[in-house]
Amino acid sequence: MADFPISQAAVNTESGNYQKNQFGVALDPQIVKMCGIAVFVGLIGGLVAQGLLELIYFFTNFFFYGKLSFVISYPTHNHLGLWVIVVPALGGLLVGLLIYFFEPTLKGHGIPEAMEAVLFGQSRMRLRVAILKPLATAFAIGTGGPFGAEGPIIQTGGAIGSLLGQALKLTPYNRRVLLACGAAAGMAATFTAPLAGVLVAVELLLFELRARSFIPVALASAVATGVRIHFVGWTPLFPTPAFKLTGMTELWLFAVMGLLMGVVGLFMIRTLGWLEDFFDKLPIKYATIWSPVIGALILGIIGYFVPQVLGTSYDTIRAMLNDKLTLSSLISIAVAKFWALVISLGSGTTGGVFAPSLVVGGGLGAAFALGCRHIFPHLVSDPAFYSLVAMAAVFGCIARAPFTSIIFLFELSHNPNALLPLIVSVMIADGFVRLFSRDSIMTIKLVKRGLIVTQDYSVPVLMRARIDQVMKKNFNLVHADEQLSTVVQKFLPGEISFIPVVDSTNALLGIVEAHDLMRIEPPDHHFTMRELARQDYVLAYPGESVDLVHRDMMLKDVENVVIVESPQSRKPVGIARANDILQLRRWLLEEETGELRRNTLDQPEQSVTMNTP
Repeated sequence: MADFPISQAAVNTESGNYQKNQFGVALDPQIVKMCGIAVFVGLIGGLVAQGLLELIYFFTNFFFYGKLSFVISYPTHNHLGLWVIVVPALGGLLVGLLIYFFEPTLKGHGIPEAMEAVLFGQSRMRLRVAILKPLATAFAIGTGGPFGAEGPIIQTGGAIGSLLGQALKLTPYNRRVLLACGAAAGMAATFTAPLAGVLVAVELLLFELRARSFIPVALASAVATGVRIHFVGWTPLFPTPAFKLTGMTELWLFAVMGLLMGVVGLFMIRTLGWLEDFFDKLPIKYATIWSPVIGALILGIIGYFVPQVLGTSYDTIRAMLNDKLTLSSLISIAVAKFWALVISLGSGTTGGVFAPSLVVGGGLGAAFALGCRHIFPHLVSDPAFYSLVAMAAVFGCIARAPFTSIIFLFELSHNPNALLPLIVSVMIADGFVRLFSRDSIMTIKLVKRGLIVTQDYSVPVLMRARIDQVMKKNFNLVHADEQLSTVVQKFLPGEISFIPVVDSTNALLGIVEAHDLMRIEPPDHHFTMRELARQDYVLAYPGESVDLVHRDMMLKDVENVVIVESPQSRKPVGIARANDILQLRRWLLEEETGELRRNTLDQPEQSVTMNTP
């Protein structure tokens, strides 16, 4: 079997050499326009992210401390007493009313809704989402919702990109790129993490890694990060000490912890799915309004005993990453945050899962390290190191976004020594969850709606193959002046698909198909092939990618391809039909399963059969 080419973009189909003029071959010049729009989306996304964080702090100050202030604050040190149980319920009521009366897609943590718009809605999002999602999120988190702001910011940024794409009347693909630009901008501006912003767009929205989408998204993420730095400076949201392994043997402990975090992640996905079904089936009137209130009341009770679960818990994350919590506090906060998250989110309110998963993973990771330190006192380094790595492992496995998690916590720590443990733990946790769960926390709601979602992506096989690798090299030709009666005597209809028609120099003039030979009544067999030749085919050259040829087939709505030597010499050297292109799937079967299947791609080259009058 022939090897796939890495790239055929710059292959000159006439001579096999590289083209002299390569402008626009590897990258569509349209990318320049998209980059300009992406920069604007990044700017707006960064401003919206900063505005949403300010709004959350305002509501937190108002509801928990009775102040009208935008100063950064958290509900942890409130003095409301039992009244703290009521405050989240008020936020749940406000969110429920917004969902019921204005916008159903406000429900949830934002990213699944953005994924649905990309995969099934031609990347169209409504203006109401861009306006109401930040408001609903500020209500939910500002009243103690145990969420992060990043999910809603991603959805809001995506809505801004989508709306701009719709206003400019861009194609669905370009709207998708702008939606991803807005999402990346939201993530980057929330945490001063530009590379993580790019990767979250790639892993959760684009499902591809191609220059025409990657470049605009990266620019949007960089601009949004610049906006964040303008307002708060370079100070990281979660400053950490410099971590260092005691030795390579310690990686085994990170591997074991990755497995344990995978168990936690799997339990979180299953529990959230069950709770969503439970609240959806509550036999109460106006369940959309009252379910978030019920969930928020339970949250209030949890928050009364463990106030660290209320709000974004960014202050708690900082404490975990700097060894400021005891073993009992770590375990109680992690367990309480877990249940606060799944109950609140399952009840139908709005908020992101990223920050809560950091709390759950961070608490359990540090507790794991403290436990191991009693057994291996000289092997365990800093418990906060384990906290950092476990944060990435939990989010990476529940979101099925391992690279985003690794890079985000790497950017967070600014510590190259963290990279190796991050890779080990996150990949083990992610692999474990994939082994036992078809769905992630991002796709479980979409799958319940009957939508098919996969978060894996690869280079399409059509882009990896050349047309000369799938064409048939043993075929028949007929000359233009040949009589129909003569051709009918030569071929049986079942033995041919279509036949190229050539002139006296063997240059292509058109094609005839089997039914063309049989539709003429016997008295009219004096027709020549020139008169019957049709033009409903795609002309291709050796070296062209199957993807480009297949695109032309769809645009022209034809099934036949004739491959000629070059634009100057239109001598046919092969033919292909749509079914031949579908046979490329067999290449993947052989690659993935090792099973050999006999097909035309494995046949040795054969000479062209020339039929002359």
